[in-house]
Amino acid sequence: MKLLDIPNLKFLKVGVDSDPLNNNNLEYLEKQNAIAALIVNHAGDKVLFVNQYRPGVHNYIYEVPAGLIDEGEEPIHALEREVREETGYRREDYDIIYDSNTGFLVSPGYTTEKIFIYIIKLKSDDIVPLELDLDDTENLYTRWIDIRDAGKLTLDMKTIFSLHIYANIIR
Repeated sequence: MKLLDIPNLKFLKVGVDSDPLNNNNLEYLEKQNAIAALIVNHAGDKVLFVNQYRPGVHNYIYEVPAGLIDEGEEPIHALEREVREETGYRREDYDIIYDSNTGFLVSPGYTTEKIFIYIIKLKSDDIVPLELDLDDTENLYTRWIDIRDAGKLTLDMKTIFSLHIYANIIR
């Protein structure tokens, strides 16, 4: 584990706000918004997870494909880009069956980040994805998981939340 000086951070900015009632200083992280995509196969019985190293837990974890929204980019375009890069599926390969629209606050006590949740369903289980197009800092692989086992493989909040939303859609 390596600790970095604050000026060397690439995507986190530290801010200080003051509580309007008592003027206490409150630290927070200014962070880009992100998208997360639960990808369901056409039959609806499997979900596609990525497995990658996450420094916050110092380990590899299974989670839904996700990524940051670039400055000026619409969440839907970030979805299309991230799904293509991390899974090989193109926009014409799937239908969007859930869109959180305004996004959800990740942890408002310390960060400005919102995450936009999407659930997408492949148009066919016969679609062959393109080769992954990962960023230089990404090292991941994909794995189809039986939907009944998916919640047991991760503690990732965005993944568990997406699975719960999907469970309510298919009821």
